[in-house]
Amino acid sequence: METLDYLEKNFTLDSDEKSKIDYLRIKSFFFQNNLNEALKRISSNDKDLPPNILILKRSILNHLSLENPSATNYDEANNDIIFSDKIVKISDQIKKNKLGNINHELSEIVKKGQSGNLMLARENLLNLFVLIAGSDIKSSELFLNQIKDLYKYDVEFNILYANYLVKNNELDKASTFINTFPKDSLEQTSNLNLKYEYYDLMVNYYSKSNAFNDYKEYIDKKESILKLLDQSKFSAKNKWFNIIESSFKDRQESLLIARKRILLYITLAGFVIITLILTRLHQLTSQINEYRNFIGKINILKERKIVQPQSIPEKTENLLLEKLEIFEKSDDCISPNISLQNLAKKLETNTKYLSEAINNHKQKNFNAYINELRINYIIDKLKSKPIYRSYKIKYLAEESGFSTHSAFTAVFKSVTGISPASYIQLLKEKEV
Repeated sequence: METLDYLEKNFTLDSDEKSKIDYLRIKSFFFQNNLNEALKRISSNDKDLPPNILILKRSILNHLSLENPSATNYDEANNDIIFSDKIVKISDQIKKNKLGNINHELSEIVKKGQSGNLMLARENLLNLFVLIAGSDIKSSELFLNQIKDLYKYDVEFNILYANYLVKNNELDKASTFINTFPKDSLEQTSNLNLKYEYYDLMVNYYSKSNAFNDYKEYIDKKESILKLLDQSKFSAKNKWFNIIESSFKDRQESLLIARKRILLYITLAGFVIITLILTRLHQLTSQINEYRNFIGKINILKERKIVQPQSIPEKTENLLLEKLEIFEKSDDCISPNISLQNLAKKLETNTKYLSEAINNHKQKNFNAYINELRINYIIDKLKSKPIYRSYKIKYLAEESGFSTHSAFTAVFKSVTGISPASYIQLLKEKEV
């Protein structure tokens, strides 16, 4: 997110570039499960949104099973929107079990995907990928392999494909995929949907492998993440209802103003017009009251947050936060040997106090805190020293303290919303 803010503040962007940054920002909110902020930024009428944001809006609402009150046909013949609508149409056919000539249509999707904008189509193709993986369609394996190859560096597609293999009892093949996944990054990612899909895969894999202890570990993790996802979706739906209600009120006010103007010019038909207006107002008021009652019930059902007691003394905490601020300004975070224990020793405190301070004031665990500092460190190098933009990703990973290329890439994307290569390309384009 900081990267996008930096680009907006330091470069003059045209409308197309601003649209791309808005798209990445909304997608980042979605990946980080900040659904309320994502919904807020897609609440405009469809006709007022650029094609890429409109496609993302439809994907997010579909993910949350929400209707789009401003749904409309896009005026321009935009290829990305046409492709997106085609994917959604096939998905609906599969849900309704109206397969028809499904094999041919899936083949066409693959062909268009090979030449289309895969970034814009990703979420819709991901939904279709899940539907196909859970269906009995004969060509499902061929389609899944072809889509997986289109997104071969996207870990989420690989996780879903591995789960497909597990459910079809191809455990050896699934194990090969599982061994390539960046486990630490998946455990630390703020993308709760991705984490849930990973835990679901491991639950299914260990269940069929009869590894009870591992199964128990991941089933507990999966249920914990599912609870967070359900809470987030519940809050997001409430947010969307509020947005709809606000939009509904605006339309109501516009309608009343228009009708008042009509009354000035059609005095002879006043009785009939007034009767119609009063009837309509009564209907609208009833709907608003019903809506408010519904929102009130939802608010009552919201779970109350439990405040965890603080065990660290306030004076000790303030001193520790000052030391952490000094630590953040240093480059100590890139040491590959950094750990909670040795940092606690360096800051002359214990691991419990240090962990609590980071959790309460940085809103993340120790590993996520260190990884974010490392990413900010390498971003600063890329900005201030252009030579770094020519280095290989592997070198950048080692320079910032990561043990593997894949872990660095996954954490970089979870922090910034884009891959290291894409970020470097953005910086290079701004130099031209």
